[in-house]
Amino acid sequence: MIPLYNTSQIRNLDTFAIKRLNVPGIVLMENAAIGIYQSILERVGNINCVGVVCGKGNNGGDGYAVARHYSNAGVDVRVISLGSQNDLSEDCKTNFNILQSLSSQRKNLKIKSYKSLKDINWLKDCNVIVDAILGSGFIGDLKEPYSSISKSLNKISSFKCAIDVPTGLNSDTGFGEIVFNSDLTVTLGEFKKGLFIGNGYEFCGEVTLKEIGIGKDYFDDINPDTYLIEPEDVYSFLPKRKKTVNKYSAGKVLSIAGSYKYPGAAALTSQSTLVSGTGASILAIPEGTKKLIHKNLLEVVVESYGNAKSKYFDEEALKTLQQIIKWADVVSIGPGLGREDETVSAVKRFLLDQKFKFAVIDADALFALDKTFIEKVNLKNCILTPHLGEFSQMIGLESKLIEKDILSYGKDFAVKHKCILVLKGAPTIIFNPDGETFINTTGNSGMAKFGTGDVLTGIIAGLLSQNKNSEAAAIAGVYLHSLSADLLLNKKPISNYLASDILNNYPSAVKFLEESIV
Repeated sequence: MIPLYNTSQIRNLDTFAIKRLNVPGIVLMENAAIGIYQSILERVGNINCVGVVCGKGNNGGDGYAVARHYSNAGVDVRVISLGSQNDLSEDCKTNFNILQSLSSQRKNLKIKSYKSLKDINWLKDCNVIVDAILGSGFIGDLKEPYSSISKSLNKISSFKCAIDVPTGLNSDTGFGEIVFNSDLTVTLGEFKKGLFIGNGYEFCGEVTLKEIGIGKDYFDDINPDTYLIEPEDVYSFLPKRKKTVNKYSAGKVLSIAGSYKYPGAAALTSQSTLVSGTGASILAIPEGTKKLIHKNLLEVVVESYGNAKSKYFDEEALKTLQQIIKWADVVSIGPGLGREDETVSAVKRFLLDQKFKFAVIDADALFALDKTFIEKVNLKNCILTPHLGEFSQMIGLESKLIEKDILSYGKDFAVKHKCILVLKGAPTIIFNPDGETFINTTGNSGMAKFGTGDVLTGIIAGLLSQNKNSEAAAIAGVYLHSLSADLLLNKKPISNYLASDILNNYPSAVKFLEESIV
């Protein structure tokens, strides 16, 4: 796992370096500038002009130092300064003064004090633009002139690099109404949480880490609670098969899924459990719907309930499934069930009865978990897989409010209800009952299709039936599901593959992972 840190932890790094290690702040700034300079050079060829927009604090100081390195290399450099000399932090002022002295001697280095938005047009001919306006300490809404400057910079087609954190982004929450849209973010010291979620995921581009020259000693005493998932983690979570395994000891999954209106979801979920490795997969579906999908399921056992007119899951159906529920290692419930009143009542009864060993709760089953009912039910042995809209309904808060601090809301929910929460999105985030958070690092926009969530539910249920570890099943399932989608990019355009393609490509994802690790 790659640990992620919050803003206060990172800001204390400078204090540690200056006060404990006696490293001058200007040295830290110089080390950062060299790393940023090199990172851009590694990614952009034939740089003829670099534009740097510098703020008043240490982030601006990094920018002035970066500008100096490009000027030293003979590249044309244009710098826009957003603060007067008296407004600058001490280390920022030092680098500004150095740059100002050099500009009086060099034709390739020009500095302009910001007066109006028209000044941003001066950078249009630069093929690289560096954002050194605001750093990781930014919180709240981006105010003028920074908001208008960021909007104008975003309109320029040059390669864009953000120093530490793109201007406008909260490095803890990943939220920002207006954010500098970077192609590369060179973050300093250590990775910040907000770079990989929400607007950070959208606007940070490639994120690379550069140390500031003091090693890792400071982080030895810090216990992070948020991580990026690495392939090695997923490989360690894969179920290991014994030589004496049989179809029942390899895992038994019951999928309560599908209805007359949504039969396809049932097929995707129940088939996915088998593809992910479980030995026995049973699909419970209304008798009146069975004929719609039966012919498409060769390996899945179909257990119908009700009569020929039955179209939805209800409490009577639940009674007929009691023995199978007890038999199964895992019950996945929700995909395609529908939201009829009788179905909602049956799902609530299923959760209250607690006859299952483990449950993966998805889609329409989550609709039963409204803010009032969720306080009455034990979710300890459950994995919940909502998208943002479903999570919003579960906790009774608007999606826009949750997006402003999604890590806190997800963490609080998982800790309070002692469950695993898989919050689907770009990226998908997994929360455990211990207050730890795991951010997925695979996946692409081609997954925005009907049915992809149903496949994920089946994969997680299948893995859980084998390893009996909810956290491991959720992390591995999410990662491999998205990796399967990534590998499809070699076969199909991003907008043209289907949920069934992700399902069928899942074994290739596992094989790819194994070969990359071993």
